[in-house]
Amino acid sequence: MSNFFGLIHNENIKIYARMRTWVMLGVLALIALLMPVLIHFVSEGIGLWSAMNTLLLFSFLPTVFTIAVAADSAAGEFSRGTIKLLLIRPWSRSKILLSKYISVLLFMLAVYALFAGLGLLMSSLLFDTESAANDMIGQLTGSLGDYFWWSLLYRLVDCLIYFTMAFMFSVVFRSNSLAVALTIILLFIGDLVTLLISPERYEIGRYLLFANLDLSQYISSETGNYGVTTIGFSLAVLAVYYVIFLALTFWVFRKRDVAA
Repeated sequence: MSNFFGLIHNENIKIYARMRTWVMLGVLALIALLMPVLIHFVSEGIGLWSAMNTLLLFSFLPTVFTIAVAADSAAGEFSRGTIKLLLIRPWSRSKILLSKYISVLLFMLAVYALFAGLGLLMSSLLFDTESAANDMIGQLTGSLGDYFWWSLLYRLVDCLIYFTMAFMFSVVFRSNSLAVALTIILLFIGDLVTLLISPERYEIGRYLLFANLDLSQYISSETGNYGVTTIGFSLAVLAVYYVIFLALTFWVFRKRDVAA
């Protein structure tokens, strides 16, 4: 077990030893600190949690940065030729790949903690903890604080699925740029696909990945945006996709010739 923790430690070193990682963390820190300041100057009469929910509009950035790290985790080893050095070590391919996946998972948690933590710190200095009477989200959900924390949790699930997808693409195609491009494309066209194959009109639409990814749709409605699904149903669909992505990733990495 200690050897496996050593693998995870090595993968974390690979992530944080790169300048681009610190650039991404710096960008997130600046946005988390400066956006509350901007909101404070351009808006009046809003509370702490209203400002934090506004900050969540930028939560796609931690997701995109995590996707970039996930895509490079495996594909980067192939492009740099260092995959050979890993495979000659006395560790199974499954352990090597699992250590990479866990290190990306830890990075995802770190960037979201940084983003939410700094944003909450700055917002608490600038805004009152009480919600303003004209907060629209507060009127719809009853609690801006609850809305924020549930939204943040659901965005973590969303990010988990997307970075797992990027991780799979990086193993299957061995290309960092292709893995990032495919995942980002799917990230931004998901709503369009769901619009074309609406769960309201087509039963197959209920089983689409993109129709079930936005779990925040269930915060104010038990049946979501389409009126035909529940949070339990969406979680079950996401779990199936998640297992498929991971199973395919590990199967390809174990079976394909990666020595060349």
